[in-house]
Amino acid sequence: MSIGPRYGDDSPRSEWVTKGDVEAFVEKCVKDGADPLAAKGESGLNESVDDGSSPAIRLGDLAYQVIEHSAEHYGQLVVYYRINDMVPPESRQKQEPAP
Repeated sequence: MSIGPRYGDDSPRSEWVTKGDVEAFVEKCVKDGADPLAAKGESGLNESVDDGSSPAIRLGDLAYQVIEHSAEHYGQLVVYYRINDMVPPESRQKQEPAP
């Protein structure tokens, strides 16, 4: 199985006009990555894939690397929030649901 990037890294700013545009794109990217993993099932995570590096990598390891990479970006966003005197979403107090 060969995989590669589906979206360019340098999309023009005109494609992302509103917050909703960005949210829709991120949701689509996550879905595009999650759907093939779900279709393969747990045993499919042991398949080797060609991600452009050498040698081939297990699909489960590649998925883990993507999740880890996303966590690094989240960490960068937390710093951005803090230096701008904002509270990151996961640090905000949770509101109790109404009875």
